[in-house]
Amino acid sequence: MMRRSILFLAVLLLMCSGVIFADHHEGSDGDSMMSGMIADGGVAAVPVGADGPGVALPGGAYEFVIHAHEGDTLTFATMLAQSNDGFLAPNEYGIALYDMGAPVSGDVTDQVYYWDLGTERNERIGEGMYQAPRQSAPNSGPAGDGMVRLASELDDRLSYPTAAELVSVTLTPGDMDTITVRIDNVSDMSMGYASPITPVLWIVESHGDMMIDDMADDGMMDDDEMADDDMMDDDDMADDDMMDDDDMADDDMMDDEMMKDDMMMKHGILFTTGLPDYGHGLEALAEDGDPSALAAHHGIDMGDMMMDEM
Repeated sequence: MMRRSILFLAVLLLMCSGVIFADHHEGSDGDSMMSGMIADGGVAAVPVGADGPGVALPGGAYEFVIHAHEGDTLTFATMLAQSNDGFLAPNEYGIALYDMGAPVSGDVTDQVYYWDLGTERNERIGEGMYQAPRQSAPNSGPAGDGMVRLASELDDRLSYPTAAELVSVTLTPGDMDTITVRIDNVSDMSMGYASPITPVLWIVESHGDMMIDDMADDGMMDDDEMADDDMMDDDDMADDDMMDDDDMADDDMMDDEMMKDDMMMKHGILFTTGLPDYGHGLEALAEDGDPSALAAHHGIDMGDMMMDEM
C-alpha cells in the first residue's frame, strides 16, 4: 500500500509541475514588508542519488548549493507528502547564514518547523482520503480556516510531528561564499507512518543595511527643501501655535505598540504566521508538492526541461 501511495504521489508530481529544476535567480520581491532582496533561489527537485526529479523517500535527501554573504538568510519549503497541507520551513525570519562574520556550519534543524497552511481541513497524517497519495485530484479537500500557523498550535484533536522527527537540515560552507544545504528525510514508522517529502523551493534573502540606507535617504533632505522649511510664513506658524489641547493630546497618545508593530513586523517572503496564505503558490506546494507556481511568482527560472520529458 505504501509503495502504491508513493508511486501515485510521484505521478501526481509529474502531472502538477511543468519543470524539474531551477536555475539560480537574482532579483527582488516587493510583496513582503520588511523582507530582504532575493539574492539567490531555486528548486531542488532531484533527490540525492536519483536519476530524475521526484519525492525524497524516508532515508533519502535533497541537497543544493547556495551563494550567501553576511546578513543573508535562508528560507525554504517542502511538503510532508502524507498530509493535507503540512509543510516544513523556517519561520518568517529564515535561517541566518552567518554568525559573527563566519558562515554557519552544522545542524540547523532546530530552526525548522512543521507548519499548517490552513488552506485545507486536516485529516490524520498518513490516512486522509484528501491527502496527496490518496486524493482523486489536486486541491480536492474541504477548505480550512485559511490561517498559517505552527501545526503544534492547532486545536483539532489530531497529533502532529515535530520537524526534527521528519527531517534533518545541515549547512556545510564551501569555497567562494557557497554553502551546501542538505535536507534528509528521517521519518520512520516509529511515529506510525513514514512520509516522503517533496521538491524543495528555496530562497536566500539579502537584508544587509537596508534599514540604515533608508534612514540615510530620509536624512538627505536637499538644500531647496531645507530652504522651504525655513521660509514657513507667519500664518503657518500661527496655525501651529494655535493647535488645541485635544489635538496635542491625540498626538501624544499614539499607540507605541502599533508603532513597534509597523516597524518590526516581519512579513515572510513565503508566509507570515497568523495571516492567510498570500496566494502566491505556496498552497500548490503544501497541498500537492508542486513548487512551480511559487517559483514563477518569485521570478525563479525553473529551466526548459519539462517533467514529462523525463
